[in-house]
Amino acid sequence: MKLSQTAGKPRASAAIADDVAADLVQLLLRGVPVNFAAGISSAAVTAWILRGVDSPRALLAWLVAYCALYLVRIATWLRARAPGAVQRAPLLWLRRTRLSVLAVGLAWAILPALLFPSDPMHALAVALIASAVCGAGMAIYSADWVSALLFVMPTVAAATWHLLLVSRSLPPGLGLLYVVYTAFLLHATRRTHAQFQHIALHRAQASAQLSRDPLTGLGNRLELDTRLQQALARARRQGTEVALGYIDLDDFKPVNDSLGHAAGDALLRQLAARWREELRANELIARLGGDEFVLLVEDIDPDRAEAQLDAVAERLHRSVEKDFELAGSTARVGMTIGVARYPLDGTEADMLLRHADAAMYHGKKHKGRHRRWWPARAQPRQPLPQPA
Repeated sequence: MKLSQTAGKPRASAAIADDVAADLVQLLLRGVPVNFAAGISSAAVTAWILRGVDSPRALLAWLVAYCALYLVRIATWLRARAPGAVQRAPLLWLRRTRLSVLAVGLAWAILPALLFPSDPMHALAVALIASAVCGAGMAIYSADWVSALLFVMPTVAAATWHLLLVSRSLPPGLGLLYVVYTAFLLHATRRTHAQFQHIALHRAQASAQLSRDPLTGLGNRLELDTRLQQALARARRQGTEVALGYIDLDDFKPVNDSLGHAAGDALLRQLAARWREELRANELIARLGGDEFVLLVEDIDPDRAEAQLDAVAERLHRSVEKDFELAGSTARVGMTIGVARYPLDGTEADMLLRHADAAMYHGKKHKGRHRRWWPARAQPRQPLPQPA
């Protein structure tokens, strides 16, 4: 019992971490269009202010490189807008987003590193621009401590090096003031990041509870609906298939009747733990209620659909075949699953679920009469009854 209760905790923790990461990515990317306009404008104004520096060609090359790097951020933002893109790999998207932030930070760092002018007024302008950029970056990326650090540290390192060690045209105290100013901003960003993490974690935990079946820890109807809509949208874009399997346990009622409902609940928890160990990243099992479950399988190759589904069904079936230990006694149950496939059996979620349900009942009535032990809706059979 304890094993089955704890088996899902790593998966649940990983799901919550993914939700927090996805929220962070979406927050960081939401402001990219505005940041793009502001960043390009700031870079253009900076180039105009420093047009009299010793290396005008280097300044122009910096401006072009800065614009090109920000276009990388725009491309990242556009790719992330695809439905479900961030949710499928939130940690990967978080790394991509942070790398794009680092690229822009390095572009600003080049300004004091390579273009620090000898003229005192221009040198002061560069120092002020660098401090303003760092302050704006801290505000923009304050929800993510790592992004803020990646953005400002290259500029801080380059500007501090010039202010403290190279420039003789500016007061020496200016460099120390710059370091103190940056440290204060980093501290403020760290506090904002901690607050965001706290709020995002609570939101993800609440969302996870809403989408979990309280008895088994499997997904519930809400999670099934959400994942199914996302899966159908991806399948339409990629030309893949999606399968729904309606599962009903055989001989579960005798367990409840002879051993009690507590034993039945324990069996369902053990079964859910076994299934969680068998599920792949593109699969989901949700409990609708009682001993009825729905299997969702995404990213199915149309040319290998039956072989893929057969492998999935066999994995789940092996988990059911083992004895269940229930308070000093053992019990055995079976399972019947009926499968419907997108787009063969329908293009809408409700129709697929009805077809899978009909296939499951067909399987219960005609056990042993199929070319495989699980029937598919695509096989010829009586049409579905119309809803009243």
